[in-house]
Formats: sequence, C-alpha cells, structure tokens
Amino acid sequence: MCTLARYLWPTVKDRAYLKIIRDSEQFDRTFYLLSNPGLRRVFHLWPERHYVQLGEAQGCCPNDRFSPRAYKFHHPELLDEQAPFLHYLTSKDQRQTDQPILSPSLKMPEISAHEHVSSAPQAVVVHLYYLDLWPELAHALDRQSVALDLIVTLTDGPGATELARKIRESYEGARVWCLPNHGRDIWPFVWLVNNGVLAPYRAVAKLHSKRSPHLQNGDQWRSQLFHKILGDPELQKNIDRFCSDEAAALWTHRQHIMVGDKWWGCNRERAVDLATRINLDLPSPLQFGAGTMFWIKPRVLHRLGELALEMQDFEPEEARVDGTTAHAVERLIGSLVTASGLKIVSDP
Repeated sequence: MCTLARYLWPTVKDRAYLKIIRDSEQFDRTFYLLSNPGLRRVFHLWPERHYVQLGEAQGCCPNDRFSPRAYKFHHPELLDEQAPFLHYLTSKDQRQTDQPILSPSLKMPEISAHEHVSSAPQAVVVHLYYLDLWPELAHALDRQSVALDLIVTLTDGPGATELARKIRESYEGARVWCLPNHGRDIWPFVWLVNNGVLAPYRAVAKLHSKRSPHLQNGDQWRSQLFHKILGDPELQKNIDRFCSDEAAALWTHRQHIMVGDKWWGCNRERAVDLATRINLDLPSPLQFGAGTMFWIKPRVLHRLGELALEMQDFEPEEARVDGTTAHAVERLIGSLVTASGLKIVSDP
C-alpha cells in the first residue's frame, strides 16, 4: 500500500496504536510540527499518523521528553519491529517520567586560582558524557602540533575520577573537573566562561562526546566535527586566519551551519526569555552551529557570560531531546554572533 493511501486509510494495526497514543494524551502536536519543520503540509492534518507510519522509524519524537532511538538504545531487549513509544506507553516506564534524575541541590566545584593559568594562545574544551569516547578524542589531540591548553569536564559517575587522573597524567597542564550530569555539554561550557577560565585565549575549540542515540547519524556528526575542529594538518594556519578575520566569530563544519527561523523549533520561547537579560532582539534568520562543536572567539564568549546563566537555569537531566535550556542556548550562541554584526564561517 502506498504511503499516502495508508496515511488516509490507516491499517487496523495503525489504528490500534493511534488509539493508545490518543488515550495517553502524550503526543504533543505543536512540538512535533515545530521539531520537524520540513514535514509536508498533508502530514500537518494528522501528525500522529505520520509518527506511527513514518516518523518513529525516522527518529522523530512525539513530545519533548521521549526519543524513540534513545529509548531503544537504553532498551536493547526491544526487537527491531517493536515500536518504542508503544512499548513505553504500555509499560511501567511511563510512570517514572516525572522523577528527576538530578537533585537540584547538587553544586559545582570551586575553581582555584592556579586553575586559571594559561600557557598557550588557544584552548580546547572537551566535555565527556560518554567516557568511552575519550580515546577517539585523545587520538585527535595527539595528532596536533599546535600549542593548545587542554580543559576537560567529565560527567561524574563510575570511572570518571579514574579517567580524570589518567588525563592529567597524560597531558601536562590539563585541567579536569568532574561535574554533575546537568545541562548537557552546554552548562559545563558556560560554567567555564562564567569563571573566567576561557578569558585568556584568542580562540577556543569546544568539543564533546556526541553520541546522540536519538539521531541516526549521531556518530557521523561527531566524526565530521572532530575532523573539522582538530583534524586538519593546516590547523595552525586556519586558526591564524580565523583570528585575523575580524568579522568571523565562530567556525564550524559547513554542514552544521543551520540557517532559517524554522530551526528554532520549540526552543524560541526559552531563547527569547534568556535574550531579554541582555536586551537582545533575536536576529532573523536564525544562524547557529548545530552540534555545539566549533572554534569561537572571546567577544562571543563575553556576550555568553553576560547572560549570567546559573545552574538552576538548566532543567534536571531527564533525557529530553529538544526544548531544554541547553537546546535554546545552542541556538542563542549563533544569535549572539549575528546580533554583534559578526559571522559564522566554515572555511577560515
């Protein structure tokens, strides 16, 4: 049966699944349409049908708290033909969604005076949630002949303290902190900005252990961005060109420069709320570096610090795949660039 015919006349199996979704009241039509701006107009009529018939297999999310691919990643017992959202809605897991993983009372560590000392004109900031991806990052670092200060934040948990020790032993002068699992890779980076750790550098590279189980190409994104940020044998020349271009403020892989207001998705309201702190009118069209791996200059970092973001501005970590403060700030960094009359570049 062709896709359009099935969409108009759902199968018995589709109708049963759709009834469970409707009864659950957990399908957010507004979120779904905002999160999939390229959806054909016909699918706007019944987005639930699109999700059941096409969207779930493509990794689309029915609401801002559930990712079918992330759910399958954490439930390897599911068979390929089993629908993750259906499994979730008919299991006890859904009764646990309102239990925050992180206690709001957790605090960030103090940064001592000697940890502000820099020795190189550039720094690489790495955030590790997936600790097993450190060897991949280390390989990219080890290939460099460029003078770089290494700054690492790790999500605290099993193995984090031991890995922190190994990194300090392997990289002289490396500064490493184990932090609560909060704010994805964004809050640890903002925390470094707020504490002035990144202020001495003429350019900073931001990397993180992106795996994104809710995305089909999450590993490909990471590989592309690692190569763009650290993999070029002409890296020092590229850094010098980037720093000498007064109009360039952020440099990332060309395929990850997103342009267009549709890419706000469901994150615009939170971004507007944050932007009011510095009386910033969000520029249109939106431009930002998707994946938050890039080289960035001090002027933008200073503006990011002016937002005065705090730990409590970021929601408890509940594996949401969109619509969080972290997702809003990801886009807002791009707005800070363009609102300052600067540009995002792919080739410095």
